[in-house]
Amino acid sequence: MDAPPPEPAGASPAPPPSFPEGWAGPAMAIQAVRQIPRPILVSLVPSGLPPIVIDLRYLTYDWDAPIAAFPANPGPVQVGTHYLDEDPRELSQRATGVDPLLWLIGLNAFAGARASWLRAGDRFKLKWWPDLDVMPHTPEQARVVKTLAGGLMTVEKLAQKAKADAGVAHDVVNALSLMAALRRVDGPGAAPSLPPMSADFQPVVKIGRHSPRRGG
Repeated sequence: MDAPPPEPAGASPAPPPSFPEGWAGPAMAIQAVRQIPRPILVSLVPSGLPPIVIDLRYLTYDWDAPIAAFPANPGPVQVGTHYLDEDPRELSQRATGVDPLLWLIGLNAFAGARASWLRAGDRFKLKWWPDLDVMPHTPEQARVVKTLAGGLMTVEKLAQKAKADAGVAHDVVNALSLMAALRRVDGPGAAPSLPPMSADFQPVVKIGRHSPRRGG
């Protein structure tokens, strides 16, 4: 039997994986790609919609649809990757800041439960202020975001202080974690996952969707 032809340079090493319906699989894929020290494009193809291409080098995405068309229940979503080693090209000029997209993916990924990369007992604090003007949100979600600026706390404590439903608190934490907008410290009995913060640490105000993310 003849050997299969070699894959073209830069192509994904395997066909796009199949995930259960919804945004959980894409969220886990994006979170995993963030940990890889290679420039990689991520493509998401919701059923019946154009592909979404995310460039985590520049924190932008390109989608031939408005963010208002984002489906909370997308059905199957194909996930693909493309390595960009020594490729200086950016996405098209219409690419926009990725935060609103990651926010919506994170909010809708785990149905009020904890994201797969987080652990029970983890404590969180806001690292930089998300631009809620460009992110669809409810008043309850906005309260949770603002409460996270007040200090390290578990999701349970967060929900209590924000007077929010626990599921909403989980969804917001998942979304902000996917955006890399949170500091996280492991729960009791585990070593801190990040350097300790000073008592007077305050989240940095992020001005504009392409501003550098500081405070981390």
